[in-house]
Amino acid sequence: MLLAAMIATTLLVDGCALRKLRKDVERIEEFGFIGGHVTRPHDDDAPIVVALSTTQPDKVVDSFVLERSGAYFFAVPPGTYQIVAFVDRNRNFTYEPEELAASYGEPTDVRVDAGQTIKGLDVSIGSESHLRPSVPLAVPALGKRGTQLPPVSLGEVVSLDDPRFTADNGNLGLWQPVEFLFEVGAGFYFLEPFDPHKIPVLFVHGAGGTPTDWRYLIAHLDRSKFQPWVLYYPSGIDLDVTARGAARWLNTLTVRYGFQRIAIVAHSMGGLVSRATINGLVANGSGDLVAEFISISSPWNGYAAAAAGAEHSPVVMPMWTDMAPGSPFLSELFGTPLPCPYYLLFSYDGHSLLLREPNDGTVALSSELAQPAQHAAKKVYGFKESHFSILSSAEVSATVNALLAGPAP
Repeated sequence: MLLAAMIATTLLVDGCALRKLRKDVERIEEFGFIGGHVTRPHDDDAPIVVALSTTQPDKVVDSFVLERSGAYFFAVPPGTYQIVAFVDRNRNFTYEPEELAASYGEPTDVRVDAGQTIKGLDVSIGSESHLRPSVPLAVPALGKRGTQLPPVSLGEVVSLDDPRFTADNGNLGLWQPVEFLFEVGAGFYFLEPFDPHKIPVLFVHGAGGTPTDWRYLIAHLDRSKFQPWVLYYPSGIDLDVTARGAARWLNTLTVRYGFQRIAIVAHSMGGLVSRATINGLVANGSGDLVAEFISISSPWNGYAAAAAGAEHSPVVMPMWTDMAPGSPFLSELFGTPLPCPYYLLFSYDGHSLLLREPNDGTVALSSELAQPAQHAAKKVYGFKESHFSILSSAEVSATVNALLAGPAP
Protein backbone atom coordinates (compact mmCIF):
# COMPACT_ATOMS: atom_id res chain seq x y z
CA MET A 1 0.00 0.00 0.00
CA LEU A 2 1.26 3.43 -0.87
CA LEU A 3 2.27 5.74 1.95
CA ALA A 4 -0.14 8.46 0.82
CA ALA A 5 -3.07 6.06 0.79
CA MET A 6 -2.20 4.87 4.28
CA ILE A 7 -2.05 8.41 5.59
CA ALA A 8 -5.33 9.32 3.90
CA THR A 9 -7.00 6.29 5.45
CA THR A 10 -5.71 7.28 8.87
CA LEU A 11 -7.13 10.79 8.56
CA LEU A 12 -10.55 9.45 7.59
CA VAL A 13 -10.96 6.47 9.87
CA ASP A 14 -10.49 6.42 13.64
CA GLY A 15 -10.45 2.64 13.76
CA CYS A 16 -8.41 -0.26 14.99
CA ALA A 17 -5.18 0.96 13.33
CA LEU A 18 -5.39 4.30 15.13
CA ARG A 19 -6.03 2.68 18.49
CA LYS A 20 -3.06 0.37 18.04
CA LEU A 21 -0.88 3.26 16.90
CA ARG A 22 -1.89 5.33 19.94
CA LYS A 23 -1.01 2.46 22.27
CA ASP A 24 2.32 2.00 20.55
CA VAL A 25 3.20 5.70 20.71
CA GLU A 26 2.44 5.63 24.42
CA ARG A 27 4.91 2.75 24.79
CA ILE A 28 7.58 4.82 23.06
CA GLU A 29 6.96 7.65 25.50
CA GLU A 30 7.55 5.31 28.44
CA PHE A 31 11.24 4.99 27.59
CA GLY A 32 13.89 7.37 28.88
CA PHE A 33 17.13 8.40 27.22
CA ILE A 34 20.56 8.57 28.84
CA GLY A 35 23.92 9.33 27.35
CA GLY A 36 27.30 10.96 27.64
CA HIS A 37 30.89 10.75 26.42
CA VAL A 38 33.70 8.32 27.13
CA THR A 39 37.32 9.42 26.98
CA ARG A 40 40.58 7.54 27.52
CA PRO A 41 44.26 8.56 27.62
CA HIS A 42 45.03 7.62 24.03
CA ASP A 43 43.27 5.95 21.14
CA ASP A 44 44.53 2.73 19.66
CA ASP A 45 43.02 -0.29 17.95
CA ALA A 46 41.15 -1.56 21.02
CA PRO A 47 37.43 -0.70 21.22
CA ILE A 48 35.61 0.70 24.22
CA VAL A 49 32.59 -1.12 25.64
CA VAL A 50 30.08 0.84 27.70
CA ALA A 51 28.08 -1.53 29.91
CA LEU A 52 24.70 -0.55 31.34
CA SER A 53 23.63 -2.51 34.40
CA THR A 54 20.63 -2.53 36.66
CA THR A 55 21.08 -2.36 40.42
CA GLN A 56 18.38 -4.79 41.59
CA PRO A 57 19.32 -7.41 40.61
CA ASP A 58 22.81 -6.50 39.43
CA LYS A 59 23.24 -7.49 35.79
CA VAL A 60 24.34 -6.01 32.47
CA VAL A 61 21.26 -5.29 30.35
CA ASP A 62 22.73 -3.38 27.42
CA SER A 63 26.02 -2.31 25.91
CA PHE A 64 27.38 0.31 23.54
CA VAL A 65 30.56 -0.22 21.51
CA LEU A 66 32.89 2.59 20.45
CA GLU A 67 35.97 2.26 18.27
CA ARG A 68 37.50 5.31 19.96
CA SER A 69 36.66 8.00 22.50
CA GLY A 70 33.21 9.37 21.76
CA ALA A 71 29.51 9.58 22.60
CA TYR A 72 27.28 6.75 23.81
CA PHE A 73 23.53 6.54 24.52
CA PHE A 74 20.88 4.14 25.77
CA ALA A 75 17.08 4.13 25.43
CA VAL A 76 15.81 2.50 28.62
CA PRO A 77 12.63 1.75 30.55
CA PRO A 78 12.23 3.60 33.85
CA GLY A 79 14.63 2.32 36.47
CA THR A 80 17.93 2.75 38.26
CA TYR A 81 21.16 2.03 36.39
CA GLN A 82 24.94 2.17 36.65
CA ILE A 83 27.39 2.78 33.82
CA VAL A 84 30.87 1.30 33.40
CA ALA A 85 33.19 1.63 30.40
CA PHE A 86 36.23 -0.53 29.70
CA VAL A 87 38.88 -0.86 27.00
CA ASP A 88 38.20 -4.27 25.46
CA ARG A 89 41.73 -5.20 24.42
CA ASN A 90 40.98 -8.83 23.61
CA ARG A 91 37.69 -7.93 21.89
CA ASN A 92 35.64 -10.52 23.79
CA PHE A 93 33.07 -8.01 25.10
CA THR A 94 33.94 -9.06 28.66
CA TYR A 95 35.83 -7.02 31.25
CA GLU A 96 39.13 -8.56 32.34
CA PRO A 97 41.01 -7.34 35.46
CA GLU A 98 44.00 -6.14 33.42
CA GLU A 99 41.86 -3.94 31.15
CA LEU A 100 41.45 -0.21 31.78
CA ALA A 101 37.99 0.66 33.06
CA ALA A 102 36.07 3.40 34.83
CA SER A 103 32.51 4.07 35.94
CA TYR A 104 30.21 7.04 35.92
CA GLY A 105 30.63 8.30 39.46
CA GLU A 106 32.04 5.97 42.09
CA PRO A 107 29.85 4.37 40.61
CA THR A 108 26.76 6.54 40.91
CA ASP A 109 23.20 5.33 40.49
CA VAL A 110 21.29 6.96 37.65
CA ARG A 111 17.53 7.08 38.13
CA VAL A 112 15.57 7.41 34.87
CA ASP A 113 11.85 8.19 34.74
CA ALA A 114 9.48 7.67 31.82
CA GLY A 115 10.17 10.12 29.00
CA GLN A 116 13.16 11.63 30.78
CA THR A 117 16.37 12.57 28.95
CA ILE A 118 19.60 12.64 30.96
CA LYS A 119 22.79 13.78 29.27
CA GLY A 120 26.30 14.46 30.48
CA LEU A 121 26.90 11.04 32.04
CA ASP A 122 30.56 11.21 31.08
CA VAL A 123 33.12 8.54 31.88
CA SER A 124 36.86 9.22 31.88
CA ILE A 125 39.17 6.21 31.68
CA GLY A 126 42.59 7.10 33.06
CA SER A 127 45.93 5.42 32.40
CA GLU A 128 45.62 3.57 35.73
CA SER A 129 41.86 3.14 35.74
CA HIS A 130 41.51 -0.46 36.92
CA LEU A 131 38.39 -1.10 38.95
CA ARG A 132 36.71 -4.06 40.58
CA PRO A 133 33.07 -3.68 39.60
CA SER A 134 30.41 -5.35 41.72
CA VAL A 135 28.64 -6.50 38.54
CA PRO A 136 30.45 -9.09 36.36
CA LEU A 137 30.85 -7.15 33.12
CA ALA A 138 30.17 -9.93 30.67
CA VAL A 139 28.14 -8.27 27.94
CA PRO A 140 25.18 -10.44 26.86
CA ALA A 141 25.48 -12.39 23.63
CA LEU A 142 25.72 -10.12 20.61
CA GLY A 143 22.44 -8.27 20.24
CA LYS A 144 20.84 -9.81 23.34
CA ARG A 145 19.68 -7.40 26.02
CA GLY A 146 17.65 -7.23 29.19
CA THR A 147 14.10 -8.60 29.11
CA GLN A 148 12.63 -5.09 29.17
CA LEU A 149 14.61 -4.11 26.08
CA PRO A 150 13.95 -5.43 22.56
CA PRO A 151 16.53 -7.82 21.11
CA VAL A 152 18.64 -6.74 18.14
CA SER A 153 19.87 -9.07 15.41
CA LEU A 154 23.57 -8.58 14.80
CA GLY A 155 24.71 -11.05 12.19
CA GLU A 156 22.06 -13.76 12.38
CA VAL A 157 22.23 -15.77 9.12
CA VAL A 158 18.81 -16.11 7.51
CA SER A 159 17.18 -16.45 4.11
CA LEU A 160 14.81 -13.98 2.51
CA ASP A 161 12.08 -16.56 3.11
CA ASP A 162 12.40 -16.10 6.87
CA PRO A 163 8.86 -15.79 8.33
CA ARG A 164 9.84 -12.56 10.06
CA PHE A 165 10.13 -10.87 6.65
CA THR A 166 6.44 -11.07 5.73
CA ALA A 167 4.45 -8.14 4.38
CA ASP A 168 2.28 -8.28 7.51
CA ASN A 169 5.34 -7.70 9.66
CA GLY A 170 6.44 -4.83 7.44
CA ASN A 171 3.01 -3.31 8.02
CA LEU A 172 3.36 -3.99 11.76
CA GLY A 173 6.64 -2.07 11.76
CA LEU A 174 4.84 0.89 10.22
CA TRP A 175 1.81 1.02 12.50
CA GLN A 176 3.16 -0.58 15.69
CA PRO A 177 6.92 -0.05 15.68
CA VAL A 178 7.46 -0.95 19.35
CA GLU A 179 5.43 -4.13 18.98
CA PHE A 180 7.61 -4.92 15.97
CA LEU A 181 10.80 -4.41 17.97
CA PHE A 182 9.76 -6.87 20.68
CA GLU A 183 7.86 -9.45 18.63
CA VAL A 184 9.70 -9.49 15.27
CA GLY A 185 13.15 -8.03 15.90
CA ALA A 186 15.09 -5.30 14.16
CA GLY A 187 18.75 -5.31 13.22
CA PHE A 188 21.32 -6.45 10.69
CA TYR A 189 20.62 -9.85 9.14
CA PHE A 190 23.19 -11.73 7.05
CA LEU A 191 22.14 -13.84 4.07
CA GLU A 192 25.29 -15.96 4.25
CA PRO A 193 27.96 -16.59 6.89
CA PHE A 194 30.38 -13.70 7.23
CA ASP A 195 33.27 -13.89 4.76
CA PRO A 196 36.24 -11.58 5.48
CA HIS A 197 37.18 -11.72 1.79
CA LYS A 198 33.90 -10.19 0.55
CA ILE A 199 32.69 -6.61 0.92
CA PRO A 200 29.36 -6.34 2.78
CA VAL A 201 26.55 -4.62 0.89
CA LEU A 202 23.83 -3.38 3.22
CA PHE A 203 20.33 -3.17 1.70
CA VAL A 204 17.91 -0.79 3.46
CA HIS A 205 14.16 -0.94 2.74
CA GLY A 206 11.65 1.90 2.82
CA ALA A 207 8.36 2.67 4.61
CA GLY A 208 6.32 -0.45 5.31
CA GLY A 209 8.98 -2.55 3.59
CA THR A 210 10.88 -5.70 4.44
CA PRO A 211 14.13 -7.29 3.24
CA THR A 212 12.12 -9.26 0.65
CA ASP A 213 11.79 -6.03 -1.34
CA TRP A 214 15.42 -6.66 -2.34
CA ARG A 215 14.91 -10.22 -3.62
CA TYR A 216 15.65 -9.46 -7.28
CA LEU A 217 18.66 -7.20 -6.76
CA ILE A 218 20.17 -9.55 -4.18
CA ALA A 219 19.62 -12.55 -6.46
CA HIS A 220 21.63 -10.76 -9.14
CA LEU A 221 24.36 -9.39 -6.86
CA ASP A 222 27.90 -10.54 -7.67
CA ARG A 223 28.30 -12.93 -4.73
CA SER A 224 31.92 -13.68 -5.61
CA LYS A 225 32.87 -10.16 -4.45
CA PHE A 226 30.04 -9.07 -2.18
CA GLN A 227 28.03 -10.46 0.72
CA PRO A 228 24.47 -9.13 1.15
CA TRP A 229 23.26 -7.85 4.51
CA VAL A 230 19.79 -6.41 5.16
CA LEU A 231 18.75 -3.81 7.70
CA TYR A 232 15.29 -4.60 9.04
CA TYR A 233 13.67 -1.85 11.08
CA PRO A 234 10.22 -0.60 12.13
CA SER A 235 9.59 2.13 9.61
CA GLY A 236 6.97 3.98 11.66
CA ILE A 237 9.45 5.08 14.31
CA ASP A 238 11.44 8.33 14.28
CA LEU A 239 13.94 8.16 11.43
CA ASP A 240 16.66 9.72 13.54
CA VAL A 241 16.17 7.02 16.20
CA THR A 242 16.51 4.33 13.54
CA ALA A 243 19.61 5.98 12.08
CA ARG A 244 21.32 6.35 15.45
CA GLY A 245 20.58 2.72 16.23
CA ALA A 246 21.88 1.58 12.85
CA ALA A 247 25.15 3.50 13.27
CA ARG A 248 25.51 2.12 16.79
CA TRP A 249 25.03 -1.52 15.82
CA LEU A 250 27.15 -1.16 12.68
CA ASN A 251 30.04 -0.11 14.92
CA THR A 252 29.43 -3.21 17.03
CA LEU A 253 29.57 -5.43 13.95
CA THR A 254 32.78 -3.73 12.86
CA VAL A 255 34.43 -4.66 16.16
CA ARG A 256 32.98 -8.17 16.10
CA TYR A 257 33.96 -9.07 12.52
CA GLY A 258 36.82 -6.70 11.75
CA PHE A 259 35.63 -5.58 8.30
CA GLN A 260 36.87 -2.19 7.12
CA ARG A 261 34.51 -1.24 4.29
CA ILE A 262 30.79 -1.53 3.57
CA ALA A 263 28.56 -0.35 0.72
CA ILE A 264 24.97 0.80 1.31
CA VAL A 265 22.09 0.45 -1.16
CA ALA A 266 18.79 1.98 -0.04
CA HIS A 267 15.27 2.30 -1.43
CA SER A 268 12.76 5.08 -0.87
CA MET A 269 12.67 6.30 2.75
CA GLY A 270 15.53 3.91 3.45
CA GLY A 271 17.76 6.38 1.60
CA LEU A 272 16.99 9.02 4.23
CA VAL A 273 17.67 6.55 7.04
CA SER A 274 20.94 5.56 5.38
CA ARG A 275 22.09 9.14 4.86
CA ALA A 276 21.40 9.91 8.54
CA THR A 277 23.24 6.72 9.54
CA ILE A 278 26.27 7.76 7.51
CA ASN A 279 26.14 11.20 9.12
CA GLY A 280 26.22 9.49 12.51
CA LEU A 281 29.23 7.41 11.51
CA VAL A 282 31.03 10.56 10.37
CA ALA A 283 30.24 12.25 13.67
CA ASN A 284 31.87 9.47 15.70
CA GLY A 285 34.90 9.23 13.43
CA SER A 286 33.86 6.12 11.49
CA GLY A 287 32.85 7.72 8.21
CA ASP A 288 35.63 5.97 6.29
CA LEU A 289 33.81 2.69 6.92
CA VAL A 290 31.35 3.48 4.11
CA ALA A 291 32.84 2.71 0.70
CA GLU A 292 29.83 3.71 -1.40
CA PHE A 293 26.22 4.84 -1.08
CA ILE A 294 23.49 4.20 -3.67
CA SER A 295 19.96 5.51 -3.16
CA ILE A 296 16.99 4.37 -5.24
CA SER A 297 13.80 6.47 -5.58
CA SER A 298 14.31 8.31 -2.30
CA PRO A 299 12.06 11.25 -1.28
CA TRP A 300 14.81 13.69 -0.35
CA ASN A 301 12.34 16.57 0.02
CA GLY A 302 10.00 14.46 2.09
CA TYR A 303 6.37 13.70 1.44
CA ALA A 304 3.59 16.27 1.59
CA ALA A 305 1.02 13.75 2.80
CA ALA A 306 3.20 13.08 5.85
CA ALA A 307 2.83 16.74 6.83
CA ALA A 308 -0.96 16.41 6.55
CA GLY A 309 -0.86 13.32 8.73
CA ALA A 310 1.32 15.02 11.34
CA GLU A 311 -0.98 18.05 11.41
CA HIS A 312 -4.45 16.50 11.27
CA SER A 313 -4.33 12.91 12.51
CA PRO A 314 -5.57 12.36 16.09
CA VAL A 315 -2.55 10.08 16.54
CA VAL A 316 0.73 10.95 14.82
CA MET A 317 3.02 8.26 13.53
CA PRO A 318 6.53 9.38 14.63
CA MET A 319 7.93 8.94 11.13
CA TRP A 320 5.45 11.44 9.65
CA THR A 321 7.05 14.32 11.52
CA ASP A 322 10.45 13.52 9.99
CA MET A 323 9.03 12.97 6.50
CA ALA A 324 7.16 16.29 6.40
CA PRO A 325 8.83 18.67 3.90
CA GLY A 326 11.07 21.15 5.71
CA SER A 327 11.24 19.06 8.89
CA PRO A 328 14.29 19.49 11.15
CA PHE A 329 15.33 15.94 10.22
CA LEU A 330 15.31 16.69 6.48
CA SER A 331 16.86 20.13 6.95
CA GLU A 332 19.86 18.68 8.77
CA LEU A 333 20.31 15.67 6.50
CA PHE A 334 22.70 17.35 4.06
CA GLY A 335 24.64 19.36 6.63
CA THR A 336 27.35 16.69 6.83
CA PRO A 337 29.37 16.06 3.64
CA LEU A 338 29.36 12.45 2.51
CA PRO A 339 32.64 10.59 3.10
CA CYS A 340 32.15 8.33 0.07
CA PRO A 341 30.98 8.29 -3.56
CA TYR A 342 27.20 8.65 -3.80
CA TYR A 343 24.97 7.66 -6.73
CA LEU A 344 21.35 8.79 -7.05
CA LEU A 345 18.99 6.47 -8.94
CA PHE A 346 15.42 7.70 -9.57
CA SER A 347 12.25 6.35 -11.16
CA TYR A 348 9.78 8.40 -13.19
CA ASP A 349 7.09 6.12 -14.63
CA GLY A 350 4.12 6.80 -12.40
CA HIS A 351 0.64 8.25 -12.39
CA SER A 352 -0.34 8.83 -8.79
CA LEU A 353 -3.68 10.64 -8.50
CA LEU A 354 -2.56 12.01 -5.14
CA LEU A 355 0.36 13.91 -6.68
CA ARG A 356 -0.21 16.82 -9.05
CA GLU A 357 3.26 16.79 -10.54
CA PRO A 358 5.46 14.23 -12.32
CA ASN A 359 6.04 11.22 -10.10
CA ASP A 360 6.88 7.52 -10.01
CA GLY A 361 3.52 6.48 -8.63
CA THR A 362 4.52 7.24 -5.04
CA VAL A 363 7.14 10.00 -4.86
CA ALA A 364 7.22 13.29 -6.76
CA LEU A 365 10.21 13.76 -9.05
CA SER A 366 10.89 17.09 -7.36
CA SER A 367 11.49 15.16 -4.12
CA GLU A 368 13.55 12.40 -5.71
CA LEU A 369 15.68 15.01 -7.47
CA ALA A 370 16.03 17.55 -4.67
CA GLN A 371 18.96 19.86 -5.39
CA PRO A 372 20.99 19.00 -2.27
CA ALA A 373 20.81 15.30 -3.16
CA GLN A 374 21.82 15.94 -6.78
CA HIS A 375 24.71 18.16 -5.72
CA ALA A 376 25.99 15.44 -3.39
CA ALA A 377 25.76 12.76 -6.09
CA LYS A 378 28.71 11.75 -8.22
CA LYS A 379 26.24 10.73 -10.91
CA VAL A 380 22.44 10.62 -11.35
CA TYR A 381 20.61 7.81 -13.20
CA GLY A 382 16.96 7.85 -14.29
CA PHE A 383 14.84 4.77 -15.06
CA LYS A 384 11.42 4.48 -16.70
CA GLU A 385 10.10 2.43 -13.80
CA SER A 386 7.60 2.89 -11.00
CA HIS A 387 8.54 3.34 -7.37
CA PHE A 388 8.46 -0.41 -6.80
CA SER A 389 9.17 -1.93 -10.22
CA ILE A 390 12.60 -0.27 -10.11
CA LEU A 391 13.63 -2.94 -7.59
CA SER A 392 13.06 -5.72 -10.11
CA SER A 393 14.61 -4.06 -13.15
CA ALA A 394 17.43 -5.83 -15.00
CA GLU A 395 18.82 -2.44 -16.05
CA VAL A 396 18.88 -1.21 -12.47
CA SER A 397 20.51 -4.44 -11.31
CA ALA A 398 23.24 -4.09 -13.92
CA THR A 399 23.80 -0.46 -12.92
CA VAL A 400 24.03 -1.28 -9.21
CA ASN A 401 26.52 -4.09 -9.85
CA ALA A 402 28.62 -1.86 -12.09
CA LEU A 403 28.68 0.92 -9.48
CA LEU A 404 29.64 -1.50 -6.74
CA ALA A 405 32.39 -2.98 -8.89
CA GLY A 406 34.19 0.23 -9.72
CA PRO A 407 34.04 3.74 -11.20
CA ALA A 408 30.75 4.93 -12.69
CA PRO A 409 30.19 3.76 -16.26
